[in-house]
Amino acid sequence: MKKIFFITLLLSFISTAQAVDAFKITWQDLEGKMAPFHNPFDELSDEQLYNLSIYGRISEIEKFAPDKVTDAMREEAAAAKAKLIAEKVDIEYLFEQRLLLIEKRQAAALVTNDLLANREIEMSGFMLALEFDNGLVTEFLLVPTMGACSHKPVPPANQIIYVKAQKAIEAGSPYMPIKVTGKLRITPQAKDLYLVDGQKKIEMAYTLEDTIVEPFIATR
Repeated sequence: MKKIFFITLLLSFISTAQAVDAFKITWQDLEGKMAPFHNPFDELSDEQLYNLSIYGRISEIEKFAPDKVTDAMREEAAAAKAKLIAEKVDIEYLFEQRLLLIEKRQAAALVTNDLLANREIEMSGFMLALEFDNGLVTEFLLVPTMGACSHKPVPPANQIIYVKAQKAIEAGSPYMPIKVTGKLRITPQAKDLYLVDGQKKIEMAYTLEDTIVEPFIATR
């Protein structure tokens, strides 16, 4: 009996130690470090941004579908361009920078936090099931916001975690709020997500293995 008691006690200590070792993180912690870059659009006023968007949008339509551009639209674009030139806004430079900013933001979305690799972590988010088996889920995506990937834009790859649960979970509702504890791996990959309005290929940077999944209860 003493032997059984000590084994039980030891197992409880191990379980407690594992729980204590789990590093509590937030979604921001998943973002890797990247050299800051200058955004010239931050220097523009709201009116300048509006005029730039009007001129840019109509110019793009003119380029690819000129038959859809009306005389009123051309006049609107010309007026917007004239205002920008009068305020010494370098339109061509900003259009070039826009493409560079898109590239930099795409690169930033893939940067991971290497300090979290192979660590036991704990965090909260929303479950987005990849597939169901009689209402049960064993593999799913953990996303930072309700509606991400379907009703809202797809988050950056470093803001999506592919989760493998220890045991099947009954998904009570789409985007169920949960807390997860498991070993975090840096594993860039893509998964097909089947939605009502079609299929999407979702890129993710992390995997959480052997995961304990619990309902998330917000505390005040």
